Amino acid sequence: MKAIILASGTGRRLKPLTDKIPKSLIAINDKTIIERQIDSLSTCGIKDIIITVGPFEKKFKRYVEKRYPNLNIIFVKNHKYATTNYIYSLWLTSGLIDDDIILLHGDLIFNVELLEKLIQEKNNTVLINENTKKQDKDFKALIKDNRIIRISVELPSNENPILMPLYKFSREDFLKWLKEIDEEVQNGNINIYAEDAFNKISDKIILKPLYFKGDKCMEIDTIEDLNKAKTIF
Repeated sequence: MKAIILASGTGRRLKPLTDKIPKSLIAINDKTIIERQIDSLSTCGIKDIIITVGPFEKKFKRYVEKRYPNLNIIFVKNHKYATTNYIYSLWLTSGLIDDDIILLHGDLIFNVELLEKLIQEKNNTVLINENTKKQDKDFKALIKDNRIIRISVELPSNENPILMPLYKFSREDFLKWLKEIDEEVQNGNINIYAEDAFNKISDKIILKPLYFKGDKCMEIDTIEDLNKAKTIF
């Protein structure tokens, strides 16, 4: 199994903290976000990791390579990070997919127990939070018959639970998603979410929810998120 960490964004909502470092190098108490992610992946036996990078590429690489010399980490640079969404970063990894995939956003922190449960699932799976207060920025999932058929920030918050972008995919199905992503990129749609491409083929890929409750997993988008995370993790 191989992991992909999407860490090529500019972190504009966390400025001025991201003026000189990427968001993933922001510390939450005693560890940076990227350390928390890689430590959890390594604990679960995942040693092959692809990290997409954008601004501060050299600083990011030096930091990670110094701390994890025994892991097989490949960095993929998105040179268009300032003008594209992560659908483009994910597209850049296409030639590296030779195993089942754990996909996560570079601003996500989570308990390692959640990752362990995700890995143990037989199906394609993504984390679904049942009871966290929803915000407009959050991805929500439309679920029917225990299957996710649409992922969007625009879904009604009062009807759909929060989807946390920590996925497990078989190689076969992940490549189907990448094929749809390729079509979007070739058509110039590089500022949409990768999940918008998934929605077009959700009838062809079975994606199951893995439910959890509380603050065991959260995204760090704002200073408010960061302060909250420091009290939890």
